[in-house]
Amino acid sequence: MSLDLPPGDAVADPADLKGIPFWPGPHAPFKKCCFNHAVGLPSKNGRQMPIFGYERRIVAALAKKKDRAKARHVWVKKATGLGVTELMLRYMAWLCYKSDEFSGAQMCIVTGPNIELAKGLIARLKEICRPLQIEKTKETVAILNGCRVEAYPSHHLDAMRALARPAFILLDEADFFPSKEQQNARAVAERYIAKSDPYIALVSTPNLPGGLFESIEKEPEAGCIYHRLHLSYRVGLGTIYTKEEIDKARRSPSFEREYNLKYGYGVGNIFPYQLVDACSEEYGLALCKDASRVLAVDPAFGSSNFAIVGIEQPAEGGLMYVKEAREYQRPSPSAMLEVVARFARHYPTVLVDSAHPGVIKDLLEMGIDARPVLFSKELQEMTSSASAAVKEKAIRIHPAFSDLQYQLKAAVFNDKGHPDKTRLKFDMGDCLLMAVHYLRNAGGLYVVEA
Repeated sequence: MSLDLPPGDAVADPADLKGIPFWPGPHAPFKKCCFNHAVGLPSKNGRQMPIFGYERRIVAALAKKKDRAKARHVWVKKATGLGVTELMLRYMAWLCYKSDEFSGAQMCIVTGPNIELAKGLIARLKEICRPLQIEKTKETVAILNGCRVEAYPSHHLDAMRALARPAFILLDEADFFPSKEQQNARAVAERYIAKSDPYIALVSTPNLPGGLFESIEKEPEAGCIYHRLHLSYRVGLGTIYTKEEIDKARRSPSFEREYNLKYGYGVGNIFPYQLVDACSEEYGLALCKDASRVLAVDPAFGSSNFAIVGIEQPAEGGLMYVKEAREYQRPSPSAMLEVVARFARHYPTVLVDSAHPGVIKDLLEMGIDARPVLFSKELQEMTSSASAAVKEKAIRIHPAFSDLQYQLKAAVFNDKGHPDKTRLKFDMGDCLLMAVHYLRNAGGLYVVEA
């Protein structure tokens, strides 16, 4: 095969692409070897770019067949600007043209809840395939060698539930889908695994802690169906990025999130990440004698997590130290009562969200000093008190409690001056609000009489 085409020239017969590799092997003749040279290399600022090593890692993960459960499935948490979305579009196009295997099949691209995003990705796909003289279609559809590639906004996925033979499903910037749409998008993609065994690619820059990407990242390796790849800016330094570009990007408050894969950075306005970082340090997690201690509990047995935070204050009015910060997903009530009872042996006071009277009643019957906290009365004061404690560096949070730190950094005010929980799971954050306010006000929380 000898395809040596400058970008933009038309391939007279796309049948010439049959059997062509995606990228040349180590011994292939340069520019006469692969799909990407045939259609024209990707470019940045007018300069052509090869397929870099980190991109070939993604392609290799998609092609892996050794682990059957993970075959064809990738999860890519990536820095912005690495070109991963472009890579996915090119890989989908290559699959369509390298053989007729997917003629008559469908490929799906899921974007955020904006039809313009869907149109934009299809426009990019059509531009990649422009040398192949593809047929004209509507703005959300491309037909590539008989395969129908269609883009769907995340809030309109009903049409994706009735496809005959989906061959590839890309969820692009999936961590930025609205929280109620994230799990639905994943479910719609994965429902076809047993039917047509499609390629599934979840690609995103990280957004908020507790979202789709973090939940998959925390899945045990044995139970996760995705090859998980973490691509920070470092993999592209000296290739897709210059040192000067990264130095300039570092000035942004969102650099850690956009380029260094940290959830929530640069998003929150209640606990600015610089202030949370200033409160983060290592210290002993063993409890001290004669210290004030309080355990805060935010029970949940449904979509939220059951959260527990324990804080110790060795001297009255002195520094507070977070000694416990844990979350439990979908636990049984009896198991969590045992966990709280175990912690309560060392924490004389246990604060509990008053929205869970059954848990409070059970703890009281176990002889535990469980105090119901009325969030509707105290939330604004608790938020102000905790925010002030962080600003004043009156609290220390161990680096081991990174999930708590992420929640704080991502928290934003709603129009009532409270943490906006429609965008973020803030279960440990709520516990910290209760505990800090209790210690800073000598137990002066508004509690409900048991």
